[in-house]
Amino acid sequence: MGNIFDIFILNTLWLICCIPVFTIGPSTTACYYAAINLARGESSSVSRDFFRSFKQNFKQGVFLGIPLLLLGLFLVTDIRMCYRSGTGIYSFFMVFFAVIFLFWMFTVLYAFPLLAKFDKKNKDIVIWAFVLSIKNLGRTLLMIVVLVFGLWVCHILTGLIFIVPGLIITCHSRLFASALKAYLPGASNDEELKPLSFEGEMPSSSTEQIVDEDTSSEK
Repeated sequence: MGNIFDIFILNTLWLICCIPVFTIGPSTTACYYAAINLARGESSSVSRDFFRSFKQNFKQGVFLGIPLLLLGLFLVTDIRMCYRSGTGIYSFFMVFFAVIFLFWMFTVLYAFPLLAKFDKKNKDIVIWAFVLSIKNLGRTLLMIVVLVFGLWVCHILTGLIFIVPGLIITCHSRLFASALKAYLPGASNDEELKPLSFEGEMPSSSTEQIVDEDTSSEK
């Protein structure tokens, strides 16, 4: 019951902090931060974790969330317009925008958890998120299934919006923590983390380092 209550608290905080719309980025980042800590048994207070990350990542989260949100709305609008326009060239563009939208979803699923736990610029986060989504394609597809099912449930029973988004993020956080287990040491570990190499090898010590919550960035 404790975990369910924590998820309800996270869900409520996420919904409230998303109300201004432009805060969707930092709110989602904060929710992932608290959910990942909860999934790894490192959370003493989900509300404290949430507001800690929300405050720390507010500016970067806004500048990450708004462009991703606008791009998603643009793609959805184009897909709907092409679908309503009939066949021919519109069918081609509908498929084209649908593929782009799928890649957009891949990136979004990993971008906010990465911002929550790692200290990187938004450009690097977007690139890293897409590469990780492809490298962990099985987990990524499972995350999409969970998301789509959750949205469908909320569409059928609107009142579940007060718990289902939190369950979705918690499920995603478990999959994300599993994918990056080797790069997420325990809360008592002061080791600085290096960025993942896209070739699967750790880069040299001279490269820029990513730090977890107990490093100088206090993520």
